[in-house]
Amino acid sequence: MSIRKRRVIIYDDDVNVLNLLKDFFSNRGYEVLAFDSLAVCTIYGKNLDSCANSKPCADIIITDYQMPKMTGLELLHKQAQRECKVDIRNKALMSGNLDEENQKKVKGLGHAFFSKPFKFPEFTAWVEDCETRIDLSKQIGIVRKEERHPVNIDIVYSYDASEKIYKSTVVNFSSSGLCLKMHTPPSEGQAIVFKTELPNNCMNASVRWVKQMENNLYLSGLSCC
Repeated sequence: MSIRKRRVIIYDDDVNVLNLLKDFFSNRGYEVLAFDSLAVCTIYGKNLDSCANSKPCADIIITDYQMPKMTGLELLHKQAQRECKVDIRNKALMSGNLDEENQKKVKGLGHAFFSKPFKFPEFTAWVEDCETRIDLSKQIGIVRKEERHPVNIDIVYSYDASEKIYKSTVVNFSSSGLCLKMHTPPSEGQAIVFKTELPNNCMNASVRWVKQMENNLYLSGLSCC
């Protein structure tokens, strides 16, 4: 079994802070999922008794307090009520102006709190403490920013500038990618040119992952270029 990367999810509608934290975690070798909205979380806006994910969706979650439509604290509270699988000690809330009462609520949930602009030595120490609780041998769930639409569309394609034509079936698509059922396995990073018009208007794509199935078939995830 291959060892996965550590994964962090960051929510902040301030693009400067988002990019700063993306660089920080990328430099530490993390898979970084950075969003300017809380809507990616499966419990957002839904009346669920528990989280729909059977596995934790990340190793660390960090959210800003002042977010559109719902505060970061409200999200963390909903996650706690719905049995979020991410370790409570590996969650943090950030704010440039959070009163003492709400800071106590954050810490009462078992999470860390950082005032903006936060001090990186203190923040780094917390991240290092989180890393002692991360088990890379355990798989984590999938977070998708975009809705996936299940389909069954037969298409033809070629590899990069090659003239040879291949056939496959689109099993689902989003606005920026798709999943193919294929007879010939591509390589990760390989460029594909579609000869069939697709619902998301994707004409060129890059292979992100390949998984072998039964009956000599393969599933492949692609990102539109």
